[in-house]
Amino acid sequence: MKLLFEVQSLETFNQKLQPLGLRFALSEEPTESSVAIEISGKTLGHLTVCSAHCSLEESTADSLIQLATEQIQTEAALRYELQNTLEELISKYEELTVLYESAETVATVMNLEEVSRLILEQAAEILEVAQGSLMLLNDEGDTLEVVAARGMREDTVGKVTVPVGEEISGTVAQTGKPILIEDLRSHPEYSRPSRAEEDWTSLISVPLRVRDRTLGVLNVNNKKNGEPFSSGDLKMLMALAQLAAISIQNARTYQNAITDRLTSLYNYGYFREQLDRMIADCQETSENLCLLMFDIDHFKNFNDVNGHELGNVCLVGVASLCMDNSRQAGDRLPDLVARYGGEEFMILLRGVTLKRAGEVAERIREAVETRHFPGGENQPGGKVTISIGVAAFPHHASNGDELLNSADEALYEAKRGGRNRVCVAG
Repeated sequence: MKLLFEVQSLETFNQKLQPLGLRFALSEEPTESSVAIEISGKTLGHLTVCSAHCSLEESTADSLIQLATEQIQTEAALRYELQNTLEELISKYEELTVLYESAETVATVMNLEEVSRLILEQAAEILEVAQGSLMLLNDEGDTLEVVAARGMREDTVGKVTVPVGEEISGTVAQTGKPILIEDLRSHPEYSRPSRAEEDWTSLISVPLRVRDRTLGVLNVNNKKNGEPFSSGDLKMLMALAQLAAISIQNARTYQNAITDRLTSLYNYGYFREQLDRMIADCQETSENLCLLMFDIDHFKNFNDVNGHELGNVCLVGVASLCMDNSRQAGDRLPDLVARYGGEEFMILLRGVTLKRAGEVAERIREAVETRHFPGGENQPGGKVTISIGVAAFPHHASNGDELLNSADEALYEAKRGGRNRVCVAG
């Protein structure tokens, strides 16, 4: 009642009635002589006559009580509406503030995995949850794959898939509609005793949609304070999901523009852009930047004998070995692996010595030599091999073009030396 009617307003009203021996008070509990104050179908309090020394006739006193009730109800209704409007404005302001901060965080990130991770972090922070996951549809659109997770679900990244239409997330992906469950353990449809070890309580799962197209699902579980999720939590997560879907779509578009479609490695355009940027950065930090340039030995023979389909299988296999044997995480920037064109590949290693770069090159060369490729038996020597040239900035070059030329010369030296070997620029 304090939010809906000021005590001072009632005191002013009582002062006018004092000569008549009447006095009113507001209370939350009803009495035999009280009148309910109702606003929008809700009883917000009770108006009670608290003075028995009325000098008026009973009918006149009843009229005054009715008049007082109507006046107080009118003022309370106005304050009730103002309070609701204020709360809605505050809620909208908080929502917009959160979304603006989230947009600032993810707008400049174009790596799909990083965007997904940041979005999940934002959702977890905003809703104060212990567990969550972000799942994206595969290329066929029939399966959700976990691309980001936190809490007890972190080990599901890249390992757990859910068919569309199955379980909670699959249902959300299929229908495009969110699901809020206050107590998952007792839910008649989705409670799953087999997953009791995850100790899920409350859950929200919302779709990630762009222009009526579902990209995936954002899930959050278990508020840290133990309370169930509310409709306000769902509303906030849905707003964040709209921003997330756009960010993911943008990241995918950018990723497709800089990625070779066959091997999923970076393409030459992106590689060259990053080469020039890294050279500039290393000039300021005095770091080394090493370049590995290599190609598949006798690849024309491989295509001529085995056909282009097996040739593509070979290219994809070599690309996979490059990624597996390159550093993608740790205490320095990840290696940048790119397809230079045809059967040529490039790897940029920032912050490593020339010796270390040579060791990485040798590891990749050996991995290719020992891998069985279909059709490899038709190659000279009976297996698929690669030749690698290694060069470093600033030891062998002062700019990107010179670094490429130095690595290229080292590569041809490896070719002239009999192939299937690593040569470091002189």
